[in-house]
Amino acid sequence: MKIETRDFGTVEINESDLIHFVQPVYGFEHLSNYVLLSDKNFGDGIRWLQSAEEKDVCFIVINPSDIFTDYAPTVPLATRLAMRAGTGDNLECWVIAVIAPDFKKSTVNLKSPIFIHPEKMNGAQLILDQDYSIRTPLFNSEKGV
Repeated sequence: MKIETRDFGTVEINESDLIHFVQPVYGFEHLSNYVLLSDKNFGDGIRWLQSAEEKDVCFIVINPSDIFTDYAPTVPLATRLAMRAGTGDNLECWVIAVIAPDFKKSTVNLKSPIFIHPEKMNGAQLILDQDYSIRTPLFNSEKGV
C-alpha cells in the first residue's frame, strides 16, 4: 500500500508494517495507524513515526536506551493486556524528540514514551507514574549525546 508522508513523500509499505495504537498518541486521539520509517543516514536509533492516515502527522522518535542508560520505564499490566503482550514479551520503547532550531537544544519526552509490540504490531503512548521529564535535553553540554 502507498501512503503520503510529511518527510519522505509517497512511500510503499506493507500492511503488516502498520502499527495500530490501542492507546493513542496524546493530542492525536483521532489517528490510530502509524508506521515506523527510517533513513539509513541516521542509523537504527532514530525513526519517524508517521501517521498512515494524515501525511502531516509525523514524530521523530529515538530509542532511549541508546542515550539514557538508566531509563527504565514500567508498562502497566492494563496497557500490556490492551497491547496483547504477555509479561515476557519484549516491547520496543521510543521517545518523541523535539528538534530545536539550535540542534544542541533538542529535547526528548521521557515522561510519555511510546511502546510498540513488534509481533502484534500494537502501540501505546503512556504517561508514566515514574518521575521523568517531558523536556529532557538530548545533548549533555559536557559529554555530548
